[in-house]
Amino acid sequence: MRTTTLTRKLPALLLALAAGQVALASAAGAAPGLLGILSPPAPPAPPSPVAAAAPATAPLLPIEKKLAELHYDVGPVDGNVDEQTINAILAFQKVYGLERTGGLTDPVTAQILATKDDPPALVPGDTSPNKVEIDLRRQVLFLYENGSLSKILPVSSGTAKTPTPTGDYQVYRYDSGWHTSPLGQLYNAEYFVGGYAIHGAKSVPAEPASHGCVRIPMTAAEWFPDHVANGTPVHVLAG
Repeated sequence: MRTTTLTRKLPALLLALAAGQVALASAAGAAPGLLGILSPPAPPAPPSPVAAAAPATAPLLPIEKKLAELHYDVGPVDGNVDEQTINAILAFQKVYGLERTGGLTDPVTAQILATKDDPPALVPGDTSPNKVEIDLRRQVLFLYENGSLSKILPVSSGTAKTPTPTGDYQVYRYDSGWHTSPLGQLYNAEYFVGGYAIHGAKSVPAEPASHGCVRIPMTAAEWFPDHVANGTPVHVLAG
């Protein structure tokens, strides 16, 4: 008699237990226990795809490579926009008479990538293997080494009230580090006539702004003296 009663009640007990288990699983957010006997487990969620992110500056790489090939001082060719990249773009804009912004537009990018030839020498009659040419109108400096164009830098020369002297000179003195002169603060100054020098400056505007010296970017001033020894010809032209 007891066996018969228990047998009759077993289905109801199982249903009650299952219902209680579902309620617990729903409240706790866990996988159902006993209900797993009655229904197959849910398939595992597929792993989330991880897309390889392209470098944000990847489009700049071919432009930097081209500018470096054209002898502009871009610094490391790494696709990163930094002070040297901006100065290299600015120098290119100055050489080709473009708006002096240091920024890239589609026309500027197209012209950089399409350029093949070096700008002609300002003083082709000077066959010195190493020399410096400065174009005051375009506000650029051309460094020649071993008979070939080596680097093109943006400069800021003297204003109309304090002009940079034009003529053919040569480097006669080098002062390492920071120095104060009547013409202002000079870093790694290479003097070419009187108190006028090519030197690093924290401010190198796109236009003439100095007291007569020729300012170059600080990054260039770090390596420039190692490439321009005393006696190197310096030609300063009005343009």
